[in-house]
Amino acid sequence: TEVDRKRLVDRYTDWLHKNAEYARTHAEEIQQARRDYRHTAMKRQEDGGKSIRIFAPFRADTSAFKTITMPQIVVLLILILLFAAGLFLSYATTLTIVMTVITVYYLGDVLLNIMLCTRSMDHTYEESIDEETIARLKDVEWPTYTILCPLYKEAPVVAQFVQAIKNIDYPVENLQILLLTEANDPETREALFRLDLPAHFSIVTVPPGPPQTKPRACNYGLVQATGEYIVIYDAEDIMDPLQLKRAVLAFANHGPEIVCVQAKLNFYNLTQNLLTRWFTAEYSAWYDLILTGLQRLRLPLPLGGTSNHFRSEVLRALGGWDAFNVTEDCDLGLRLSRYQLDTIVLDSTTYEEANSQFKSWIRQRSRWIKGYAQTYLVHMRHPLRMLLKGQYRQFISLQFLIAGKIISLFLNPFLWLMVAAFFLFRPWVETFYHQVFPAPVLYMGTLCLIFGNFFFIYTHLFGCLKRQQYSLVKYAVFIPIYWFMMSIAGTVALFQLITKPHYWEKTRHGLHLNGQAAINPVHGNQAVTTANQFYDQPTDSMMGIIPPSTSDNSPLQTVTSAVQAVRAAGKPAFDSAFTHEEMQVLTRRRVAIKDLWLSLTILVACCTSIIATAYYYYNNMTLLYSDAYSHLRIARSVFDSLTPGFAQLGGDWLPLHHIFMFPFIWNDF
Repeated sequence: TEVDRKRLVDRYTDWLHKNAEYARTHAEEIQQARRDYRHTAMKRQEDGGKSIRIFAPFRADTSAFKTITMPQIVVLLILILLFAAGLFLSYATTLTIVMTVITVYYLGDVLLNIMLCTRSMDHTYEESIDEETIARLKDVEWPTYTILCPLYKEAPVVAQFVQAIKNIDYPVENLQILLLTEANDPETREALFRLDLPAHFSIVTVPPGPPQTKPRACNYGLVQATGEYIVIYDAEDIMDPLQLKRAVLAFANHGPEIVCVQAKLNFYNLTQNLLTRWFTAEYSAWYDLILTGLQRLRLPLPLGGTSNHFRSEVLRALGGWDAFNVTEDCDLGLRLSRYQLDTIVLDSTTYEEANSQFKSWIRQRSRWIKGYAQTYLVHMRHPLRMLLKGQYRQFISLQFLIAGKIISLFLNPFLWLMVAAFFLFRPWVETFYHQVFPAPVLYMGTLCLIFGNFFFIYTHLFGCLKRQQYSLVKYAVFIPIYWFMMSIAGTVALFQLITKPHYWEKTRHGLHLNGQAAINPVHGNQAVTTANQFYDQPTDSMMGIIPPSTSDNSPLQTVTSAVQAVRAAGKPAFDSAFTHEEMQVLTRRRVAIKDLWLSLTILVACCTSIIATAYYYYNNMTLLYSDAYSHLRIARSVFDSLTPGFAQLGGDWLPLHHIFMFPFIWNDF
């Protein structure tokens, strides 16, 4: 209502005013905190005789610098030895135990995804800020914002990217845009220099050094950042122009527990080919169903690699990103949850370029899978400690959302082959299958095979429908082919995890341009202008020495104490613009409006069903169709026959619809 909107605008205005006033009166204190962090982050670290410079406080225990620890190697060897010994002593029993564990794991994954998706059928738990409310906030002072743009070999798309950044609706005097380029990439800097960038754009050269990864570049950007809030955008992004304002107001809706706002991601070249269509269906299901379900269940959110907005102070307290993790976004999302910090999903979309070439897609996907494996190994270094602290949600999320996604890539082809072998060679393998798959395991496996696969296909269909991407629905039906491609990428990821865990597989962008609008790169020995030579210098060599407020010998502050200090500072930016009761009223009213139509639909369906049942009953037309009665008898025979059991479901009929009849077969009437 108009009254509600006026209340929203008044509260947002007051919150923004208090935030701006605090920033002015505590400017020196804020600047000093940044200097202290810069002093700590710029130090070289030593670990195992190696010099490390990642532009962030280095904490070996939470870093993927070491892919796997010695205790984890010992546990892995014990499991392998137990499996080998089991096969030697009783291979049938061992295989039965293994298949039981796998089947239960798959069933748990199906049930968890059902819970997530059923809780994402409406938009109530996404943070939604409408344009009308933003338009009324005309004479307010928005907080300072830093946009980090890590760029490497992106000359073909920088023109499109810079234009998208220019289209952002935010006061330029409060914007700091850092274009982070690598020292060995003069082509991208030359392409940027040709664009005649506005004054609030800065081209930053990250000093060379291992590992050359996106999170290392972002850490260097964090050192330079001056904004109260920080967001990352990738080179091919076209973001919602109002996204920054929406993110600020989303923070205003919550207290200090919310430190990250994740915008949704999707693709602008979704119809380029079959691969981009499948990729888009996957993203629509993930960002429009799974992530919102995770938020509602208060489970950790694995962040996307772009369009995640942070409170700068908390990001510094966490120590930035892990430079050695090739999916730093997923790792950071789990680290936030470890320290009882939450992420919310924003109903604002950034559109990216879907990878349209198979080889390029394999490189990108294998890096993601490798990074998920790194993240799992890092966060499972102390599982007992996690459980003793009561972090059960984090533990479940690790097992199903991280490990489950990885393990299924290797198990899926194996299980598909087992199903095919059963039907192709049934006379020869049937006895073995009955040994390995006891009846309960067989029924759970059948449920996962039929219903589970159907459900996962349906989530992709529903994600496309929710996005109104109706043209993709027919392609989403064939998404199992895409899953097989992911298994191929998983094999590449496993090889790289062992041989080169920190290697960053570069994703090639600009494939959707087909050579159009591409900027001619500058090759290695070609002369560049004097101005461009300036941009080739590492930024830290151009900056003056900033004195720290602490001694060089001071110990590294723990993350827990740093986060607690930031949250306890009492800053207006960490206070909600609304009381808990006000947010409940606004949310309840929004839910009621949306649920009204759902309730009406259910009511009409129930009334229609009752009327139809009564009509057919009084006209003696109920169950006169003999085939329907025979199907009910088949389902009943599982329990009520001379030889009860699921073997009664054989013959020409698939058992699934008979299983669904079980609740209705007990009435003899």
